[in-house]
Amino acid sequence: MTTKPTSTSVSQMPVINDDNSINDGSANDHPIEPYVPPKQSTAPDTVVEQASVQYPRPTTTIPSRDDAKIQLPTPPSRNELLERARQNSQQRSRPSTVNNSNLPAFKNLMQTGIKQLKSGNLTAAESSFTRAQRLAPKSVEPYFYLSQVALKKNQPRKAEAMARRGLSVSTDANHHHSLWQIILRSGQMQNNPRVIKEAQQALR
Repeated sequence: MTTKPTSTSVSQMPVINDDNSINDGSANDHPIEPYVPPKQSTAPDTVVEQASVQYPRPTTTIPSRDDAKIQLPTPPSRNELLERARQNSQQRSRPSTVNNSNLPAFKNLMQTGIKQLKSGNLTAAESSFTRAQRLAPKSVEPYFYLSQVALKKNQPRKAEAMARRGLSVSTDANHHHSLWQIILRSGQMQNNPRVIKEAQQALR
């Protein structure tokens, strides 16, 4: 009986090539690609430069000789001086509406002075009205009664002066009329036709 030799599969050993590479017979199925290192970027790093801030240089302006000259004010002309004086006189002649006639001390002095005048105590009445006039120099009442005291004391010029001062601060038509009557009486006592005529024209 003839025995058939059994076929034995022999596994092929990998073959080492001369360059130490392994060839196991499967290179055709899965070829080994050579290792390629990654390429390094050769582009230079981008450096962001900060913009430099430039500040403006201070400029110094040197004045010219004409600008450096001191200009002296020109003195006012004669006409300007006259106009200023005229305006000042007009402002002074305007009566002020501000007075202290509402003060209790002023009212008490006026009431006391009127009682003294009615009782014939002229010196005391004049003192009371004078003190009241100092408290309220823009009030017409003290001048009116002071002029009356002056008439009773036979002092027509003083009476006229007090009445005219009352006119300078009074804005009431009735006060004006009463004061001009005192001026007329004082002019008659002085035998002064100019004052009499002026008062008569004012009373028309």
